[in-house]
Amino acid sequence: MKAILRYLRNSRAELGRVTWPTRDEVVQATQATLIFVVITVIFLLIADTTLGNLISFVI
Repeated sequence: MKAILRYLRNSRAELGRVTWPTRDEVVQATQATLIFVVITVIFLLIADTTLGNLISFVI
């Protein structure tokens, strides 16, 4: 039981030492992620359509 309590105290202390991102940093990271996802989706859509048409043309 003492080990569990020590673990919880140490975990709480460690969370106090964490440098949490600001709201602006979170918004900026989220925007960058969404932009990357949209670009990836567009690329995969174009690649899939192109390869699908190419395979249909060959067959």
